[in-house]
Amino acid sequence: MGITPPDTGDLHVSVEDLDAAADYVERLKQYVDDTIGYEMERIKERMKGDGSAQTVPNGTPFGAYEDARMQWAALTRSTANMEAHLKAISTRLAGLKKGTEDIAKAFRDAEARNAANGKQIERLLESAAPPPEAGQQPTYPYPA
Repeated sequence: MGITPPDTGDLHVSVEDLDAAADYVERLKQYVDDTIGYEMERIKERMKGDGSAQTVPNGTPFGAYEDARMQWAALTRSTANMEAHLKAISTRLAGLKKGTEDIAKAFRDAEARNAANGKQIERLLESAAPPPEAGQQPTYPYPA
């Protein structure tokens, strides 16, 4: 009754997979930053207004400046939330990558130890006395 590895189904994650996921998250963060920058510039332009009390489409009755200010506040909040989520994902991916590298190193170390033990066992078997002929009593170095 040996210890079996946990059943992970078809889940196989390599360090390269984690690197690719981390790169994707970084590209996603850059895209979000670029998009947010663009939207904030648009809002700034709207905040300047034309001096009239004209509202933006689907806006409030408070005028373009107030609408843009409220949109700016909402965008700032959602940006902070998104950045926090992306940072958490990046941190978790980094942790997964480190864990995968540690597991791979431990596996390689165990393989090396097993190979060394196998060679030692082979040397011991080669230096051992040959087995007795058929029908002979085995001889032991020590009396029973």
